[in-house]
Amino acid sequence: MPTLWTYPWTLHNEGIDDACERIVDCGIDGLNVASHYHSVRSMQPRSPDDLFRAYGGGCYFEPDDAFDGIPIVPSTNRVGSWDDPLAAIVDGARDHGLAVNAWTVCLHNTRLGATNPDYRIESAFGDAHDHSLCPSRPEVRDYFAAVVGSIHERNVDEIHLESVGFPSVLHGHGSAFGHDKRQVATTDTETLLLSQCFCGGCRAASESHPVEFERARRRVRELLRRSFADPTASTPSPDELRETEPLVSELLDFRAAVVERLLERLADASGSTPLNYYVEEAYGSTPPKLSLSGVRTDALESHLDRVTGLCYVSDPDLVRERLTALERAVDLPVDAGLTLDPAVVDRRERLEELVSAVRSTTDGTIALYHHSLASETHLGWLADLFA
Repeated sequence: MPTLWTYPWTLHNEGIDDACERIVDCGIDGLNVASHYHSVRSMQPRSPDDLFRAYGGGCYFEPDDAFDGIPIVPSTNRVGSWDDPLAAIVDGARDHGLAVNAWTVCLHNTRLGATNPDYRIESAFGDAHDHSLCPSRPEVRDYFAAVVGSIHERNVDEIHLESVGFPSVLHGHGSAFGHDKRQVATTDTETLLLSQCFCGGCRAASESHPVEFERARRRVRELLRRSFADPTASTPSPDELRETEPLVSELLDFRAAVVERLLERLADASGSTPLNYYVEEAYGSTPPKLSLSGVRTDALESHLDRVTGLCYVSDPDLVRERLTALERAVDLPVDAGLTLDPAVVDRRERLEELVSAVRSTTDGTIALYHHSLASETHLGWLADLFA
C-alpha cells in the first residue's frame, strides 16, 4: 500500500477532487496529511504561479472543546475556503477511495513555543528555546492529548506521530531563529549535553525519579564549559558518557520516563485510531540514536500500533539494514518512508531499486515524501511503479 505525504494547501490549490484523481492514477492508496505541523515555507514546482506557501506552526483542523481548560491555546491555520482542512480532506479523499493519515508533529513547534514561553525547553545555563515545548510539563502532555483526541474525532485512518522526544537546541524554525552559528560544541555528546532541559517542569517531574536533578545540572554545565574553553579536547561518545558520568546516565533515564509518559497519554487519546510513530528524532533515525532524545524502542510496543522507518537514502542496502534493525528492535509492524528528493533519488531506476529493497524486507506501507514538493516527472515515476 503506497502513500504520499502532502500538505493541505496543495490539495486545496489543485482542488481536492482533481488532486485525488491524479494521486489515484499514480497508484497511491493513501495520504499522510499535515494536521498539526511546525512552521514551513514550501516551494510547489507544479504551481509556478503560486510557487511559495508559508504557514506558521499549528493545527489544520478546527479546535474543539477538548482544549478547554488547557493553558496552551492552539494556533490554527486556515486553508482557502476550508473551515476545517483535515475534515474536508478526509471527506474528499474518501470519495476517491484514499485512506487519510494525520501527520502530527508534536513538540517541535516554534510558534507554540513563542506564544507559550512558560512551557519551552531550557538548557543547563538557563536559556530557553522557542522551537520546542517540554514534555515534562503536564500542560504540554494535556495539549498534545487534546490534539490527538481531536484528530481521532475526524475519523482518520491512522495518526502518525513525529517529534515526541526531547529535541536538540540547535534545530529551530521560524524567522527569529536565523542561521545556526557555532564553532564549539559540535559533537553529538556536546549537543546532547547542551540540549538537556532543566526547566521548572523537569525539576518538578524529577522529584518522583531517581535522579539528582541539581547535581546533574551542575555536572552538565561543568562538562560543557570544558568544551567551550577548549574545543580541541577529546570528547567521549554518548555511550562512553553514560558509563563514566552516572549523573548524566540517570538524567537520560529520567528523560526516557518522561517521553514514555507522553506516549501513554497520546495512546489513550487516540482511542480506536491506530497510532504510528516516525522513527526519527534530533540525533538520527536508527534505534540507538533514538535513546538520546528519550525515545526507547522497548517502550514503544505498549503505546503504538505501527512504526515507520525513515529511509531517505539512495543505497538500497542501507534501506534493508535500517528496516531490519527496526524490526529486530520493535515487535510492531514496520512501514518505510522513502524520499523523492533529487539529491537522493536521481532517476526512476533508483526509486525502483529502493522500493524493491523495502518490499524485500517488510510487507508494510511504503510512504513517499512528498506530493506537494514533487515535480511532474516524479508523479510519472510513481505511476510507472505503482499504477
